[in-house]
Amino acid sequence: MKKNIIHFFALLLLSAGAFSCEKDYGNKLGPLEDSVADIPVTISNATYFERVPIITTSVAAGGRFDITLQIPAGKGNIKEITRVATGTTLANLNSAAPFSLNYNTTTQTASPIAGNGSNEITFSTSLAAYSAYRTRLTSVSGYSAGVNSAGPAATVAMLGTAPNQVVDERTPTILRYWFLVTLEDGTEIVTTEVRVRILP
Repeated sequence: MKKNIIHFFALLLLSAGAFSCEKDYGNKLGPLEDSVADIPVTISNATYFERVPIITTSVAAGGRFDITLQIPAGKGNIKEITRVATGTTLANLNSAAPFSLNYNTTTQTASPIAGNGSNEITFSTSLAAYSAYRTRLTSVSGYSAGVNSAGPAATVAMLGTAPNQVVDERTPTILRYWFLVTLEDGTEIVTTEVRVRILP
């Protein structure tokens, strides 16, 4: 009887010890934890949010669109949008300078888009500017449909200057953008993907 009581207490101590252990993941994420950015960048003028923020533009209305990036108040001010990338992957944000959407062909460097000393900055462009960017890419040495691709080839024809262009709302063309934002204190933030949905 005495032996059974000792076994019972030993088993109780081992069980309590095993269930009281907490896995220490250090600085890495646990298996079910969210990865929340220290300074999140939101798109304040997004029309939809379908896993990523979505802006819409219309061919009939001229194809202009704005993407407004915002960080929380009290987290600093945005100095500039350092680089803008578009295409099929985020790799274009770190690719050679000619693949940056805000690349200046005269100075052969990326031209940052200056902020206004606040926690918000707006990137303004158009479908015509996107088409010009894709045309420039086709003349860049080393351009291919792989890593440095600016997007689906069908996009070039669809964004041309021909009248009565056809845009299918059921399967719309999507342009994908990423931004490298620099704060006034030098912090660099890569945004989530932002999509532009093209409507008739």
